Amino acid sequence: MAQALRGEQLQEASGLIEELTLRGFKSYTSQQTIKFTSGVNKISGRNASGKTTLLEAILFALFGEVPGVDKQDLVPLGGGRLHVSLVFRSPLSGKRARVLREGVLARKDGDAVFRTTELYLEVDGDEHPYIREKDVQVKLRELLGVGKRVFFNVVYAKQKEFIEILNPQKGRMDAILGLTTPTEVREELREVQRSLKIRGRIEEKPAIEVQIKMATEAIAEAEKLNEKLEEQRGYLSQQTEELGERLGDANSRVEVAEALEADFRQLEKRQSDLEVFKGRREDRERDLAELLESIGEQPGEVKERLQSRLASAQSLEERLRSIEESLRGERRTLDGEIAKLDHQITEHDQLKKQGLTVCPKCGQEIDYGLIEEDMKRWISELDDRKGRLADLEKEMKQTQEQVQSAQERRVEARQAIITFEEQLKRMEELRRAISQLDLEGRRLSSRIQDESEGLMQKTFDLLSVRLTSLSEGLELVSDRLRKLRVESAAIQGDLREAEALLRESERRRIEVDRDLKRQGETLESSNALLDQVVEYEAKIRAIDEIQGRYGEYERQLRDNTLRDLEHRTYRYFQRLTDQQVYSFCHIDRENYVLEVGPIGADRAIPAWRAGGGHESLFALSERLALLRVMGFPHLLILDEPTDAVDSENIPQMLEYVARSSSEIGQVILVTHHGYGEEEGVNLIRVRKVDGESRVAQESLRSRIED
Repeated sequence: MAQALRGEQLQEASGLIEELTLRGFKSYTSQQTIKFTSGVNKISGRNASGKTTLLEAILFALFGEVPGVDKQDLVPLGGGRLHVSLVFRSPLSGKRARVLREGVLARKDGDAVFRTTELYLEVDGDEHPYIREKDVQVKLRELLGVGKRVFFNVVYAKQKEFIEILNPQKGRMDAILGLTTPTEVREELREVQRSLKIRGRIEEKPAIEVQIKMATEAIAEAEKLNEKLEEQRGYLSQQTEELGERLGDANSRVEVAEALEADFRQLEKRQSDLEVFKGRREDRERDLAELLESIGEQPGEVKERLQSRLASAQSLEERLRSIEESLRGERRTLDGEIAKLDHQITEHDQLKKQGLTVCPKCGQEIDYGLIEEDMKRWISELDDRKGRLADLEKEMKQTQEQVQSAQERRVEARQAIITFEEQLKRMEELRRAISQLDLEGRRLSSRIQDESEGLMQKTFDLLSVRLTSLSEGLELVSDRLRKLRVESAAIQGDLREAEALLRESERRRIEVDRDLKRQGETLESSNALLDQVVEYEAKIRAIDEIQGRYGEYERQLRDNTLRDLEHRTYRYFQRLTDQQVYSFCHIDRENYVLEVGPIGADRAIPAWRAGGGHESLFALSERLALLRVMGFPHLLILDEPTDAVDSENIPQMLEYVARSSSEIGQVILVTHHGYGEEEGVNLIRVRKVDGESRVAQESLRSRIED
């Protein structure tokens, strides 16, 4: 025990697997958290208490599946949300990581299926977690250094399968050791050969050679035709150029004639404008005469009379409005008196009807006789006021009518003044317009005279003709322009015909060039294909040689790998026990059966026939050796490895497992036996309480202190 309790183990150093938390996972309905350490972690308890479930939770957390177990069977019978969280440390980088998986059972087509609801992998130093299954698996392989296949077949030993490694399935062992790769490579090489024959178009070689010959002949014919078309194109280009020059000269003469005609028409327009000016002046003169006749010869006196009439109307309106306001004041006074009398009569009439003897307001005794006299007097005064009000209303109505009439006369007088002033303003505008038209008419007349003389001289210079009038010049120039346009159109027709012939020649030349290019590309591509065929024929011959060499490599790789495995297995066996009764280990190269040679025997026997606890010890040794060969000496998970061992050898087997912790970083062992606890670094006890699995841990430190 002293040998097992090394000083550094007192601190319970962390192994690859550090912490497992599960809830709603098979028999673990409530949350349980298990701490793991380096060395041996022993999970013990009665049968069906939930020990193996902890191992399955580790596998499910890492890879999202458990070998041989349907995912829906991982959820408790009562349903709920499955939760598994695993904290581990990468043996390669030392980074700590945490992977979490949650899921529920969902109905699909009437059946219950497992559905993942949450997945992520957190790694120290990485900025974001990994949430897709593909990304999680890639990162896990990077952190652990091995993939799911090696983990399920080597790191993890299922119950009842611990000693099967001594006589394994050939295909499974090939896959574990990576020896399927050479076979796969040879098949890939054969597939590559088939692919090269297709990609290299080996069978098309005769057709390619015929295509090269045909393309060469077509190129020669196209080059001859191209020479003829180039000669024709030269002749048409020269003809087009000459016609273009003639058309340019004709168009220039047309432009000169068009400019001259435009000058004549512009001068003709200016003469029309001059006539328009004269007509507009006559219209202004006529409008001015009509205004003078309407106003008369003394505008000042007319304006004075209109202003006097406006002042008289304003004065009358003001007097009438003053009278109207006085009458309104008198009516307001009468309205107040009438309202007061009416209120007094109504109030005293109510007192009389109520029959009160004392006034509710002043508290004096009421004299109904006196009230009768007052009411008669008030009624008489009320009738008088109402009569006066009626007379006043009539007088006010008459006054308002007079005010309205005076107002209309004032508005009429003011409008007459405005109209008169507008007429005066219009007279001034007409005089200014007449003066401006006179000025513009003189300017335009002078300009027409100057331009007419200049245009006559210009026509003589261009056409050598003396003109007697502008109309004669316009007729002469228009006739000359028509003839020039006919001549230009004829030349343009000849030019278009020549250009069409040139374009047709160019089109045919382009087609020949295109065909020549196409045939050239065909020739080039055919030569390239022929070169490719030759190249691929060489590649196929090279692959034939590689296949021969790779068969030899496959045999050497298998022999070297198995020689290393059997050597390491024997060395582990020697270190795990002091019972040195075997001299060597050998693995059959065909079926991978582990054979051992007893000391003094003349032949080897299968390890599964070694008997006692030796076959389990050999199974443990070979599994440790496999982990070394696979480059993963960090973790070994064993589920009830003592099932194949008789009761007498169980303590010894558990002691071997404990010793293996010195050969590997961490061992997680499930057993229902109580042996070997003094060798354990971490004891994990599982028991059922009311049908639910519960975990209790007892660390090595607490056992030492006790």
